[in-house]
Amino acid sequence: MSFFEYYYNNILKAEFLTKYPYKNVYQLPKLDKVVLSFSLTQTSLKNLLPLISSLTLLASQKPCLITSKRVYLHLRVKSGLPVGCKVDIRGKHKFILLEKLVFSILPRLKEFSTNFRGNVLSLSVLNLFVFKEIEKDYEYFPNLPKLNVHLVMKANGDKEVFDFLSAFRFPIQKMRKI
Repeated sequence: MSFFEYYYNNILKAEFLTKYPYKNVYQLPKLDKVVLSFSLTQTSLKNLLPLISSLTLLASQKPCLITSKRVYLHLRVKSGLPVGCKVDIRGKHKFILLEKLVFSILPRLKEFSTNFRGNVLSLSVLNLFVFKEIEKDYEYFPNLPKLNVHLVMKANGDKEVFDFLSAFRFPIQKMRKI
């Protein structure tokens, strides 16, 4: 059990129960999943393999390919071609990744862009070499695009989401709402 998972189960739940009036325990805010994704501009096997292997290193899970469903002539994309890859992280691994983000990745970043829409916090990490897993194999990943990290939460309002993230020491002063 990671530290964040223990902290959420034993301390944060009791804190939220005393702070907000809930009728049911299932109304408590929680982190539903963490989604790591890349998007491609040019679809070729040469560009796709480093993305899949880097996501496998980061998440310790096999990523899935995202294929286009329509034809986009202005982007030169045919239907059925891969346009990206993503991995959904659930269960106890989401707390491990959140802990890694808060303690080791975000302090090493000079700047990162965040967007907050609904109950989803989106981060864009431009420099992927802050991850130790990718930094070790620098020569295999020369031209990686930005990594999109989406924290999907279940909460009743924006204030609960901000309280949830601030309890985990997430740098919320850099967040902007859309």
